[in-house]
Amino acid sequence: MVLAYYVIVCFISLICCSAYYFIKRKYFSTRYAMIFLLAFLSQFCYVLLALSQNVREALIIYKFLYIGGCYLPLAGLFLIFSICKIEPPKWVRFIMIAFTTCIYMLVLSAGYSPLFYKSVDIESENGVTVLVKEYGPLHILFYLEIGIFLFITLVVLAYGWIKKPDVSRKNLAIAAFMQVFSIFAFFVGRLITKDIEWMALADLVDEIGFLVIMNSIGLYRVDNMVSSSIFAEGEFGYISLDYKKRYLSATDVAKRFFPEIAKNQADHVIEDDRMRQIFDQWIEDYKRKKVSVSHIYRRGEFIYLIRMSDLYDGRKKRGFLLEISDDTAHQQHLEGIERYNKNLNEELKAKTKLIRELKGSKK
Repeated sequence: MVLAYYVIVCFISLICCSAYYFIKRKYFSTRYAMIFLLAFLSQFCYVLLALSQNVREALIIYKFLYIGGCYLPLAGLFLIFSICKIEPPKWVRFIMIAFTTCIYMLVLSAGYSPLFYKSVDIESENGVTVLVKEYGPLHILFYLEIGIFLFITLVVLAYGWIKKPDVSRKNLAIAAFMQVFSIFAFFVGRLITKDIEWMALADLVDEIGFLVIMNSIGLYRVDNMVSSSIFAEGEFGYISLDYKKRYLSATDVAKRFFPEIAKNQADHVIEDDRMRQIFDQWIEDYKRKKVSVSHIYRRGEFIYLIRMSDLYDGRKKRGFLLEISDDTAHQQHLEGIERYNKNLNEELKAKTKLIRELKGSKK
C-alpha cells in the first residue's frame, strides 16, 4: 500500500508536468517549470527510495530527493512574489539562493561528515525501504530554511491580499491553502503516521494548485497580452474583464485614464456605478453586433476612443478587452473642422440671404 501511494503520487505528478509542458509552457516563465521539475524529481525519488536495496543506494537517492526539499520552497516563494506582483531586490534573491545552496551542501556531506547526519541505515517497513537517520548538529538549519520560507510566503500572501487589490483573491486563497497544507504535512503529518512521507502529497498539491492558478493568472497580467512597444509609448491603455463582467486587470495607462479602476479588486465587478454602467453598455453593444465599434467617451477636458475586443488566453477566449486611447487632440481637430464648416455654411447662408434681399429691393 505504501509503495502504491508513492507510485500513484508520482504518476499524477507526471500528468501535471505533462499538462504544463504541452499546454502552458509557452505562456509562462521558467519559474513555473522549476516547480514542476523539482516536484516530479522528488516524487520519483520517493519511489526509487522505497525500492532501494542498500544504504549507499538509498543515501544517494536521498541526496537527489533533497534537491526538491531544499529548492522547491524557494521556487514556490519566488512564484508567490510573481503572483502578488512584488519584485524583491536582486541582493535579496541572491541571499535566499545562497542560503539554500549552503543547506544543500550540508546535505551532500551526509555519509562523509557527521554535520548533517551522524549515521544512516535502512530498514524495511510496510514493504518499502526506509532510511533511518540520526540527525547531526546542523540538520536544524534545514528546518530553519523551511520555516523561514514558509513564514515569508505567508507574509507575502497577506500583503498581497491587503495591499494589492489588482491581485486575484482566488489565486491568493489557493496559494495560501498550498502553504497551509505544506505546514500541516511537514510538521503535523508525521505525528499522525510515519508510514508515509506526507511531503510527497504536499508537493503534488503544489503542482495541482499552480496549474489551477496558471489557468487564470495570464488574465490578470493584461500587459503580457499585448505588444510592449505600445505601452512604452503610453498612448494606449487596456482593461480586461471576464465573461461575468468582473474586473481582472488594467495597465498603468488605463488606470491613469480611469482612476476609479486602480482601486477595484480583481475578480469583482466594477465598483464605481457610473463606470460599471458604461462598461456594461459597451460590452452589450459588442455582444449584439459581434464586431468591435469605436466609442467616444468624454471625461473632463479629455476625449477617449474605446474599442472592445475578445480577451484571449492563448487561443481560448476568456473575456473582454477594452482598448483605450487618448483621442483628445484628434477629436478637437475634427470638432474644429466641424465648427469651421458650420460657420462657413452660416456665413454662406447669410450672404445668400443678403443677395436675395438686395435683388428683391431692386425690383
